Amino acid sequence: MTFEEAVAIIIHHEGGATITDDPADPGGLTKYGISQRAHPDVDIRGLTYAQAAEIYRRDYWDRLRCGDMPAGIDLAVFDCGVNQGVGFAAKAIQRDAGARPDGIVGPLTLAAIARRHPEDLLTDFMARRMKRYASVSHAPRFMRGWSRRCFDIHRRAVIDQLKAEI
Repeated sequence: MTFEEAVAIIIHHEGGATITDDPADPGGLTKYGISQRAHPDVDIRGLTYAQAAEIYRRDYWDRLRCGDMPAGIDLAVFDCGVNQGVGFAAKAIQRDAGARPDGIVGPLTLAAIARRHPEDLLTDFMARRMKRYASVSHAPRFMRGWSRRCFDIHRRAVIDQLKAEI
């Protein structure tokens, strides 16, 4: 999947251009899924789609090396980094791939990912994500939305895996 396709999916799940400031959401003021808490120097209200996409590319896609991952795994790891944190995403994919969970996606992690069957790795990774969601204090407020998001990302990732096999 291209970055442009993946970021469009992420921004859709993050609510698009709608500005939110839900007191139950630890991110605070948010637009395109970019939160004031995570990006204190960004003018959230004035943020454009292109600016948000660049933040997603730099801080999530590139940092997690999603462009070097197999089809489907790239989207799942990217979405996890955005919604559950880059550190968790890196360590979770490392654990499920059988790599040392040091939080840095590098050549050893990518090699471990390549050794796992993509469908099995995706299933294990998504299950780990759901377990993490269930463990957070504000899960009752957001769990239905997180579950819908995970199921959609999983569905899209499987479709992408199938396309890559053709």
